[in-house]
Amino acid sequence: MTCGTVAFMAVDWAVIPGPRWYQGELAAAAAGTVARADTPSRVVQAVAELRFAVGNDHRGTLYPAAVPATGVFVGMIVEQPGGPRGYALNTLLDWWGCFRPEPGYDTYDDAAAGPVEITEGIMQRVRQAAPALTRLTADFRAVEHRRAITEVLRLLALGWVVSDG
Repeated sequence: MTCGTVAFMAVDWAVIPGPRWYQGELAAAAAGTVARADTPSRVVQAVAELRFAVGNDHRGTLYPAAVPATGVFVGMIVEQPGGPRGYALNTLLDWWGCFRPEPGYDTYDDAAAGPVEITEGIMQRVRQAAPALTRLTADFRAVEHRRAITEVLRLLALGWVVSDG
């Protein structure tokens, strides 16, 4: 089992800035494991490791590396059934509208688009995959995740609205 999305392997996770607790080598290792994992449970574990490498769940903040990590998560949603898809969807749904960029690290320097605010960069990655996600909602093999996929698409249409409450 390998992820057909190779683009995230080209990411140089070590040069992406972040707070002192961001470790690019951990993000790189997790992304590499996602690509090489041979069981669904190992993919889920690697995706979890990547999630925790690119953000701080306790503070509700995301580091710049969350933008390319979103590409990995979207790849899991589109290409991997079962647990990997579910975990990746849950990550996006957990982040959406609840997480903010880590103070002092609010932009990601996208090689193609230039500097982009983190949440906008995440939305761009999801927006690029929206046609594939829409097709997936009609795929009977994705029925267990249809509601979550539909919710991600609905949130994308609304934008990244963070409540202060």
